[in-house]
Amino acid sequence: MGGILSLTPYVPFGTFLSASVGGSSSLTKNQTIVLDNLPASPPFGNGRAAGLKVNVNDLSTFPPNSHWLMTYPSSGDSNLDGQNQNTFVKFDLIRLPSELGGSNKTASAFVAFSKVCVHLWCSPNYGGPLTNPPPEHRVYECPCHGSLYSVGENNNAVGVATKGPAFVQPAPTNAIPLLTLTTDSAGNLQVVPPVWTVEQNGVLGYGRNAGGGFTAEYKPL
Repeated sequence: MGGILSLTPYVPFGTFLSASVGGSSSLTKNQTIVLDNLPASPPFGNGRAAGLKVNVNDLSTFPPNSHWLMTYPSSGDSNLDGQNQNTFVKFDLIRLPSELGGSNKTASAFVAFSKVCVHLWCSPNYGGPLTNPPPEHRVYECPCHGSLYSVGENNNAVGVATKGPAFVQPAPTNAIPLLTLTTDSAGNLQVVPPVWTVEQNGVLGYGRNAGGGFTAEYKPL
């Protein structure tokens, strides 16, 4: 299972961009997050959280400075999601460090980044290979060419590249696409149907305008 997310399928780039923008147009309801049923340890699985709903009030199962694998859109079966090798539907769900709000019992304690690096489509991980990463590794790290993406540290925009080849790419190709999160009345974390444009959730495999004021947490009007 360790190699599942190290490869991305070949997709003709121009064709994929069109598909990624319109591919979720039929998704009109919030999707409650159920983690992929992969019992291996992070970053190759979800450990004891495998197959569980994510509740923002549960700081024991879902502690700050941790991350898990999820599929969006989900098949509705966490076992099938765990077997799905398509990295374009995979996201790294990160509960931020406490100093960045990860101890809060709201959707703002989490970010969910695409598993497709905007440089050459490798699969980044929060903290690289480390569990409970120290401060210098509290970033979204691509193992292939060293691109690092911010989780909001040092007042950097969430998801923007701060180092490596993605850092020198022009906007909007210098920021990782992400999901918009909210909760239901019980505190279960949910995905708000994304809008796959560079000005909103981003275009998978291409980028996102991180300076446009878009937020990863849904706030009802």
